[in-house]
Amino acid sequence: MTVTSGPPHHLPAATDLDYVRTVDRTLLHRRALSEVFLTSAVQVDHNRFWAGAQLPPAHPYFTDHLVEGQVIDPLLLLECCRQAETYAAHVFHGVPADGKFILRSWTWRQLGRAPQLPDGPAELAIQVTTSNPQSRDGALRGLDYDMDLWIGDSPVGSVRLSASYLPGSLYGAVRAHGRGGSHPPLSDAADPLHRGAVVAPHLVGRVRPENVVLAGLRTEGEDTVADLRVLAGHPSMFDHPLDHVPGMVAVEAARQLALLVANDRRGSVTRQVVTSLHGDFTRYIELDAPTTLHARRDAEDPDTVRIAVRQPAGDAARITIGLGEVRPAG
Repeated sequence: MTVTSGPPHHLPAATDLDYVRTVDRTLLHRRALSEVFLTSAVQVDHNRFWAGAQLPPAHPYFTDHLVEGQVIDPLLLLECCRQAETYAAHVFHGVPADGKFILRSWTWRQLGRAPQLPDGPAELAIQVTTSNPQSRDGALRGLDYDMDLWIGDSPVGSVRLSASYLPGSLYGAVRAHGRGGSHPPLSDAADPLHRGAVVAPHLVGRVRPENVVLAGLRTEGEDTVADLRVLAGHPSMFDHPLDHVPGMVAVEAARQLALLVANDRRGSVTRQVVTSLHGDFTRYIELDAPTTLHARRDAEDPDTVRIAVRQPAGDAARITIGLGEVRPAG
């Protein structure tokens, strides 16, 4: 264990974390071992636990960025937090293996300068406090997670995540009811619905075109608008077939559009990094309906971009991205 004790980093359970192997991938709803980053989790009491994750030094999705200094992708840190939440819900709070997880909201805030990706794998420690439990018939139906993230003795950010849990036996009926009676298709059978050309990778801070999730870029009034490009075969975004677009994909699309919209602020996406984000998810993002993202800079803060994720049935999510200049820690 490499986390050294200090004034804010003092819970005894932190010294019990290890980074020797990853946890059972099925407890994280992952099929590929290459997409598992969580290595351990230790419960302190009913409302607190620590989790450890190893950040890969190279990854075809999470380290595919043009940003100077190769800072750690905040979406990689968010994914580690999602894995910690999912593991804890099953192991510490008794959510059944077939339970369905519903993301309601999450918030990321960078602390200090952007953490720089080391030459080798980095060891992340996550200090978690849970609150606001919701139960029905003795089963957990919702929980909030406040997470403080550390690399060594350095705090790198904080995350607040709110999730709901639905019994697997009810999920099909709930999904069909929300769709007016029809059952949703799975991602591996869904048809692409985006229009127009795929956005060039360098405009959204990417190197690989296979990681670009925007197409059909256009202007509508004061908004910059793009279609969501659903990459159903992408090994990180769709590790296994799903019946909706996951929240992480919506956040990635919002991040890409925010970088594009703010590109002229500092002259290049290579000098910009996400320093904060907040997302509220109000309905499932359906795979068989077109999805558009509408972005607009905040009138009072040009480094803040507000994005609405829209489908014909209405807004499915609202995401706010805060951007800052790259100043890697160290």
